[in-house]
Formats: sequence, C-alpha cells, structure tokens
Amino acid sequence: MASNLKVKKSKKSYDNKVITWISIGLAAFIVVVVAIVLIITLTTGYVAKVDGLKIYDYEYIYFLQSAMYTEYSENFEEPEGFDDLSTEEQDALTKEFWTDERKNSCAEAALEDTRQFKAQYRLARNAGYRLTSDEKATLKNNITSMYNQYLTYGYTEEMVQSYILGGMTLSQYKDFAIIQSTIEKYKEAIKQNYNPTEEELRAIYDENPDDYRTIGVRQFKIDIDATKPTDEEADDYQTKLDEYNEAYAEALEYAKEIADTYNSGNTMSTYKKDEDGNYELDEDGNRIVDSADLSFEDYVTNESDDSNSSSTGGLSEINNLNKSSVDEITDYALSMVWNEDRTKIVKKDQAEQQAEEAAEDESEDEEESVMTDLEIIETETAIYVVRAESITDYDNSVESEEGAADSIKDTIKSEWLEDKAVEDLETQVNNAGDKYKITGRKDEEINELNEVLFSTI
Repeated sequence: MASNLKVKKSKKSYDNKVITWISIGLAAFIVVVVAIVLIITLTTGYVAKVDGLKIYDYEYIYFLQSAMYTEYSENFEEPEGFDDLSTEEQDALTKEFWTDERKNSCAEAALEDTRQFKAQYRLARNAGYRLTSDEKATLKNNITSMYNQYLTYGYTEEMVQSYILGGMTLSQYKDFAIIQSTIEKYKEAIKQNYNPTEEELRAIYDENPDDYRTIGVRQFKIDIDATKPTDEEADDYQTKLDEYNEAYAEALEYAKEIADTYNSGNTMSTYKKDEDGNYELDEDGNRIVDSADLSFEDYVTNESDDSNSSSTGGLSEINNLNKSSVDEITDYALSMVWNEDRTKIVKKDQAEQQAEEAAEDESEDEEESVMTDLEIIETETAIYVVRAESITDYDNSVESEEGAADSIKDTIKSEWLEDKAVEDLETQVNNAGDKYKITGRKDEEINELNEVLFSTI
C-alpha cells in the first residue's frame, strides 16, 4: 500500500497532464482498489451544484482519489524497517494513518477542488474561451487512441477505467477532459499578463536548487556474487556469511584497482573470455587482451555489471526529482557543487579546502578536467566506482534546441507562470462571493461514495 513515489508539491492545476499523473502516481497508490469498479457502475448522478453546473459523482470520486493520494504521499511517514514488515503489519500501519479526521479532510478537499474545477470552467466560458469543434474532436480521438493502446498492453477495460481514467468511463473522461482543456485555454491567456523578473526566477532556483540542477554521475557497478544471510539461527549461517564476506572483499578489491588505476592517470584493458566466461590465456599463461587502454567510460560500457551500461556508459543525470535507485549514489551526487570559479566539481563540505589547495598548486600544465576523481561507494549488494562529471544548473543550462524552452530557467518560468495563473483563477472564484458556492449538496450520496472508497484502504 505504501508508495515510494516522490512528488513535487505544487498548487492545484487541472489540466491534461493529469492523465500521466493518474497512470504513474495514483495507480501506485490505489493498486488494491478493486471496489472502484463497483463505484463506476454506480456513477450516474450528481452530488452537488456550482452556479447551476452539476458536480457529477465521477468527478467527485476523481478529486477524492487525488486528495487521498496527496494526503498519503505527503504525510505518511514510513517507520524504520517498514519494507521488512509483513503485508499485514504494513496494512495495519496504513489503516492507523487513515483516521476519521484525515478521511473527512480529504472529502472536504475533494468538494473544494470540484467547486474550483466547475467555477473555473464557468469563468473560462464567460470570458469567451471554449474548444472549437475540431479541438473537441481531436481531444476525444486522442483519448480513444490512448484508451485502446492500454487495452493492447493487456489491461482490462475495468483496469483502464480505474487506474488510467481515474474511475471514469471513457465517455465521462472525455467530458472531463473538455472541461480541463477549456480551463487550460483560459489559463494560457492569463499567463500573458505576467512577466517574472530575473531576480524572481533566480530566487526560486536558489530556494531548492537540487530540484532543478542535475549532476552527471558515471558509475561502474560490481555485483557481490553472494547474498548476505539474515537468519543467524540457521545452521549454515556462518558458512554463508563467510562466503558473502569473501565475495564482498573480492568486489571491493576490484573496485580499488579500477579507482587507483584511473586516478593515477593509467587505463584498464578488457580480456578475451571463452563461452564459459573464463579468461583465454596465451602460451605463457597470460590473459589475452581484447581491448587495451580503455577510457573509464569505455571500460564501464564493456565491463560494468549494470545491464544498462552498454547503452548509457553508466552515466546518470541525478537530482531530487530524478534520484538514483541507489540512495548512496543520490547522496553522493547531491553533495557536488562547482568550485568558486566553476572550473572544477567538488564536494560541498570540501569546496573551501580544495580551493585553497588549487591556489597553492598553480601550474602551467594543461587544463584540468572538471570531473572529480573516482570514488568507491559500498552497498550490501554491490560496490560502485563513481565520479561526478558534470553539473547543469541555472547558470549553464541551455535549450536542447532553439525554441524548445526547456532550460532550467525556462522550466522555472513555466512553473512560475502556472502558479500565478492558478492563483489568479482561484482568486477570481473566491472573490465572487456566493456566486460559486456549493449548492444542493447530496450528503447521503457523498457519504456512500466515501464509504466505498475509504473501505479499500
């Protein structure tokens, strides 16, 4: 039931990106929501109105799921050793988390979100923004294509409705998406009224730089060819522990050889192997060289135990929102910064010391690489030889191609404009007084939907 998905907190925004959010995030959270199929068959009416517009029960369910996911992902704290607990123990902790107060809070949040959703749609229409017939047709066709695509992946119709369409039928989701897209059209017009300053954008970056900057880390993986035993009472515990320690020591020795070799300015070679994986030997019993004088990148590509290295060269781009599957590598990456004159990557806690050392060692040698030396990271299942090779941050990030608007500065500006537009819409709704208040609230129907959905957690 627990999810390790990391989500970036932001203001509510009702747009077509929700389809991806539902499929990646919410599906992970409600993977056990079998009863959602039951709810789908019940959704034929409405639960309230806003300025004469009905809040349909399937819309309420969608926003309730969203509120539940947000509440859980932001506030559930896994205790130490959570992953080692039994399913029953994990479920017990989850149920303990879902107090009546939390459930009621989510229900009220869902109603407020649907109120904003309908009111913002009304604002957009009143301002003259709506989809043309062609735009509606294109949107519906795209949704149908997406729906059919998931069916070809082996999903049942019920699964697509539950996990991809947020509990809606195909027809309901199309209507929902039309409202979303209409709001988006109005929102894009609102964004034209704003122009953030350089200082504002820079301040956003400086507040959470690791959410934006990326550190390029190249890693060589060495699997430990034994599993560390955990059952100390087992008869063969010591034997397996000895085997593990021996395998660990061999992996660590290999890692040190790689790091020492490249850090000293030398290179590694690969050697030919037979079909059984044994090294081929020459007449004198020496291993036969396959490829000599390999750069670290080439050596990673050819020899790393990470299967992806053959295509990536072991290079990962890491930040807070794109973490490595190995926590220690993420910590290593995020500890890296530029030195004072941006000529060398250094560790945060060593930046001042290394700057002093560099000043003392002024030489006329060829320009030094910005990369760090190789460093060894040890985990229980593998040893890694890593180095930081690049930092892409606010000051050196550029568009991937002209007009792409995907630099870090562009990304921050886009987020800033989105937040401003959402805030503008919410303010318009709230300043309208009672015009957009919820009326005709059907508490009996709402409670029934709440009961079914909350029973699945």
